Amino acid sequence: MMVQPTFYELDDKMVAVFSVLKDNCKVTMECLYSKTGIEDYTIEYHGPQEMKSQLIELAVSEAENIFTKTILSV
Repeated sequence: MMVQPTFYELDDKMVAVFSVLKDNCKVTMECLYSKTGIEDYTIEYHGPQEMKSQLIELAVSEAENIFTKTILSV
């Protein structure tokens, strides 16, 4: 489940901050977008180590969805 993203403008770029929750684990992601896609991101993870890579993949996938559905349409 993804928590609704919050958007910020940073110079000519857009920043989205959101969380992904799954099986009592949480990834909070701050993602910097340029006109061509994801430029950089930071991740804060809470949960067991064995779930970390799966949740990070899920968060990056959500970040890509945010770009195609929200950032490109602006």
